[in-house]
Amino acid sequence: MARIILVDDSASARALLSARLTAAGHLVEDVATAAEAVERALAKPPNAVVTDLWMPGISGLQLCRLLRAEPTTSHVPILLVTATEERRSRFWARRAGATVYLTKAEADRLVAVLADIPTIPPPPLSASIALRGTVPERLSQLLDIALFESTIAGEVRALAQSADDIEKAFAALAALASDVIGYRWLALSIVGQPRLFVHSHAGLVEAAEREARDALGVQAPPERRQKKADTLHMLADDRAVESEWSSAPIVEEVHFGRSLLATIALGPGRRGASIDDRSFLSLLARELGGPVQMIALVAAARRLANTDSLTGLLNRRAFVEAVVAGRARMTPLSLLLLDIDHFKKVNDTRGHDAGDAVLRGVAKVLGAMGRRSDLVARWGGEEFVVALAQTSEPGARVAAERVRRAIAETDYELPNGDFMNATASIGLVTETGDAWELDEVLSRADKAMYAAKSRGRNRVEVL
Repeated sequence: MARIILVDDSASARALLSARLTAAGHLVEDVATAAEAVERALAKPPNAVVTDLWMPGISGLQLCRLLRAEPTTSHVPILLVTATEERRSRFWARRAGATVYLTKAEADRLVAVLADIPTIPPPPLSASIALRGTVPERLSQLLDIALFESTIAGEVRALAQSADDIEKAFAALAALASDVIGYRWLALSIVGQPRLFVHSHAGLVEAAEREARDALGVQAPPERRQKKADTLHMLADDRAVESEWSSAPIVEEVHFGRSLLATIALGPGRRGASIDDRSFLSLLARELGGPVQMIALVAAARRLANTDSLTGLLNRRAFVEAVVAGRARMTPLSLLLLDIDHFKKVNDTRGHDAGDAVLRGVAKVLGAMGRRSDLVARWGGEEFVVALAQTSEPGARVAAERVRRAIAETDYELPNGDFMNATASIGLVTETGDAWELDEVLSRADKAMYAAKSRGRNRVEVL
């Protein structure tokens, strides 16, 4: 025998359903309003609630949401029984947490459904937001919470449109989070990437990085230069709280569908993590998957558009755009244009697969030698170009000679397992003023490169 709370503002409808359910062996408590049903359910949770959909005051949908929000009644099956078969009502009933949606003409099915519903024990009290006050006050709180969560969800989803890379998205996320709650630090790690994103108070940078790496399992690289340049994006300001360590960090996974995309963590302030803090971080994690996925797709598309497919370096168009856009910060500019010597012979005697292997090998050498401020690209065919930012001619001569030597001393593995060597002829041009035109600089570098070829190859010529 199940104890059932029956809610309907129609006395005749209550009498009819109550008689059917009582005849089926259930103990029925019928009430005329959803408010009274909530009070009874909270005082003593029933085995099930049967409610009309549309009633004066609090509707059946609002009753569903209230009971689902309360820890003591979140497990109770709720059967919505109404006169309408409208699709919209069925949709909202599912979203509100109704277990079953039936029409009033389906009294026999209602009895059968109640017979099949298992008795579920109430869950242990969890860290959920507690509603207080009268039933109308509880409903008002619930609506406020729903509005707050909807607003935050909209802000997080908007990151995909307002931020075109993950650095900007994290900065916007930190601005949003620090407006809502206080924390020592907020951190994000992306699956498959070594980079860690951290927001902390300026006085807690080192501690925040250490705690965030421990919480997210992101190891620090051995070299300090590499860590700062490649694996740590740190935001430090007074929006975060400067306090001593208080309790363990909160960690949430970020999913898109079934795929794990990222992990987000929060270091609580002095008072520890509150229920609001935990609920807020869970909300961020639930909504962040879409923006992370979208930003990753945009970044991948940008890489494809800007990258040479064979070598992984910048392509010609991306190189030109980057140099022109960075003119102010790159001057004095030194430009190396290099051509692999006797490359046609490699293709003719070893095959194009071997030629591709040599191109990839030279690209790897150039990429490894360049500074973060330099730009390295495949110019076309067997030609490569390197823009050395803020580098005068003496320094560029040294860099060019190092590049020439590194290319010549590398053993390039071919697809058949053999190894071969290669050399390159390099043309060097330096511009110290700010009135240079890239086309003219490239033309001079091309002349210098051909001068290196005509004078014996495997050398650097300056023009």
